[in-house]
Amino acid sequence: MIQADLHAHTTASDGQFTPEELVRLAVHLELSVIAVTDHDTTAGIAPAQLAARDQIAVIPGIELGARRDEQKVDVLGYFIHARHPDFQQRLQHFQQNRLQRGQQMVQRLAALGIPLDWPQVAALAGGESVGRPHVARALVEAGYVADTREAFDRYLGRSGPAYIARETLSPEEAIELIHLAGGVAVLAHPIYVPDFPAVVERLVPAGLDGIEVYYPAHSAEIEARARELAEMHHLVMTGGSDFHGLNVPGKAMLGSALAPPGCVDALRERAANGQAQLIPASARGSTDT
Repeated sequence: MIQADLHAHTTASDGQFTPEELVRLAVHLELSVIAVTDHDTTAGIAPAQLAARDQIAVIPGIELGARRDEQKVDVLGYFIHARHPDFQQRLQHFQQNRLQRGQQMVQRLAALGIPLDWPQVAALAGGESVGRPHVARALVEAGYVADTREAFDRYLGRSGPAYIARETLSPEEAIELIHLAGGVAVLAHPIYVPDFPAVVERLVPAGLDGIEVYYPAHSAEIEARARELAEMHHLVMTGGSDFHGLNVPGKAMLGSALAPPGCVDALRERAANGQAQLIPASARGSTDT
């Protein structure tokens, strides 16, 4: 039986494990398939696939941050063509925005009398994506807070004095971008999406392909409702742990939520059927900005 965890992050974004370490942990846990779904970057995919060799399958994925009316609606992409030029151009734009945002948060903290060393924050990021978790870890290492949870509660949460909003896509744009790269678009962790049934109804006409039904924080009621919506709209039901590392507040262990039987094949088939829509940039005569 295939044991697939389709939601995991590495040091390429805000995970604690390098791609190679993630693969080793997955093999140790006897998983058959993992998806590397870093935030707004594909940098962790190739190293993970190289490390996996014949031990485990690594699906190329991504998690795109999206918002609708100030509400977070993240979208997972699977079986993406990570090197698609227009796709990478858009991701590079998001990376630059994340970098600027991180610098602005450090500046705000300094104005509050909490100076941090920016090179240290960037070093904690390691990969391409600088995010709030890296600033939070820098606050912990500097002794300003006891842990990352306190860092978010006091400074970096949406109502915190050092919070800076970042540029995001709409969910529809996220779906379009994933499809551009030949991938399959799945609504991430419905529990964090206010009135997710209504959101699903709006996103189905935009090309939504699936729902992350199985997730560590889901109650039986949320799981049942997500499964019902998937069946109603013929969407792929997926599952994953949203693994970020060990002892990360609010995050679960790798393998703590798994995709249902047939999920990986269904995603692969959807991606294959959508290949005709994958048009090279040179043939389209325009690029996304």
